[in-house]
Amino acid sequence: RRLERVVKKHLQTLKDPLHIAVHVKRTLEKDQFEEALMLTRKVSSTTNVVVSWNHLIDYQLQNQRAHAAIKLFNEMKKRAQTPDARTYTTIFRGLAASEHPKMAVTEALRIYNSMITTGSVKPNTIHLNAVLDVCSRAGDIDSMFTTVSTANEGSRSADKQTYTIIFNALRHKPDFNKRVDPEILQREIKVSIQRARVIWEEVLMRWRKGQVKLDEELTCAMARVLTTGDQRDNESILELLGETMGIPRLGLGETAPKLPSPSMAEAQESAAAPKDAEQTQLTAIRPRNDHNSFSKSLQTSSQNPTLFPVPGNNTLSLILFSTEKTRKTSLANKYWEYLTRQRGVIPDKDNYFRYLRVVQRSHNSQKMAELISSFPIPYLSDMTFRYAFSACINDELNKNAFRHACQIFDVMATKMRYPDALAMRLFLQVARGSFRHLTQGVSVEEGRLALGRQTVTAVDRMWQPFRILVGSFSYPEAKTESPQQAWDMAKADLGEAMATARKMISAMDKVVFEEMASPEVMKIMNTRRSILNKLYERYLEK
Repeated sequence: RRLERVVKKHLQTLKDPLHIAVHVKRTLEKDQFEEALMLTRKVSSTTNVVVSWNHLIDYQLQNQRAHAAIKLFNEMKKRAQTPDARTYTTIFRGLAASEHPKMAVTEALRIYNSMITTGSVKPNTIHLNAVLDVCSRAGDIDSMFTTVSTANEGSRSADKQTYTIIFNALRHKPDFNKRVDPEILQREIKVSIQRARVIWEEVLMRWRKGQVKLDEELTCAMARVLTTGDQRDNESILELLGETMGIPRLGLGETAPKLPSPSMAEAQESAAAPKDAEQTQLTAIRPRNDHNSFSKSLQTSSQNPTLFPVPGNNTLSLILFSTEKTRKTSLANKYWEYLTRQRGVIPDKDNYFRYLRVVQRSHNSQKMAELISSFPIPYLSDMTFRYAFSACINDELNKNAFRHACQIFDVMATKMRYPDALAMRLFLQVARGSFRHLTQGVSVEEGRLALGRQTVTAVDRMWQPFRILVGSFSYPEAKTESPQQAWDMAKADLGEAMATARKMISAMDKVVFEEMASPEVMKIMNTRRSILNKLYERYLEK
């Protein structure tokens, strides 16, 4: 009764459908669903409040109550509230985010098919793409292609988003997480790539006719399907990007091809294209084994383009991923320089991290030091330096590996608030492991002293940053209610710091016991070793 009184009071001032919709939306934002529903029901007999019903349906879908949302959809029709195009868009997009994908596909297809056959609102491209998204998220490729076949040449024509959804679905179709037979998995990957190639030929055909816009998202969606394939498929990625974006094959010594201006392309297209060219529909979805057909379609794609996609962060990330997978790390360096310097791509955090992975895999300590020095401070993290020092460890045959590691360590010490304990241990590992060049061509004594100097340099570099790290545990950033709570929060991190202390003690012991430094230096090492040892003993007592 109280709820009825509240609703009745609101209805005394709410007369306009727009004001009612605004009120319903604000009420739902307060999670007062029952009040919003009662108000909408009461005014539905006299006023057209479709927008209010849309808000109610959207609220239920956002709260993962798909069945309740469908019931509201049916109820609004019974109350003579005719759903509009926005109603169906809300339902389809809500079902795409459902935690029950199979049920979502069933409901989405049922509603979509009813729109085509008996609905007063005919589905448009937005509805088509929304239903495709539902099928894609559920991994139901067959239903997705069945839905695609309903596209027409009018208001429900396939656009760039349509193709992007299809390519993304094909990329995720092979389930790499399930423990399936590798042969079955490879067969699924092959089928997905073959389907994607056929569809890509249609995309290029429609692109040349000006019927679909080819942007970076669509191009990279197709290319990422190829990343799931073999070496040959990954190599065709660079060919694809070259033909659509004008990115040269740097591995072959090419320079950037000159792309014709859109006006020239339009003039060429108008002269070359038939006047009554029919729009091609997505009907050729069958797999095929013709690898060369993909290359042939690419060779003609740049002849009459109407709009060229511009490479951006997505393209850079794609190239780095592909070159890392194919272990063409030197090629990744060339494309990084080309895209960032000549094509004006500003790398984002993901680009930097992917490039970090590529350089780490190449075991190039010099390139890693240069990359870390250019890293924007907000992108630096503990993991960044772990990857960096890992590259230096694997580059131990390089006589400059330790020098490059020192450059990386200086970046960590100056740009990070607190150094990472594990990264410090890896740095010390570089110092103790990169010794072959120190002992070659010299006497045993000279080699021993040279290794001692390198070890002392590393420990000395670590000393002050390590003290800062340990001091951070005495003044934690997070507020705690008691010293015990502070200890519990810092226990794991402090354990890592103590592991680093033990490594430093071990390095100092080697220098002192084997007399690998001058008496003055060994005296300093003994003093610092004593400090670290007492610190470690207090940690064990705690």
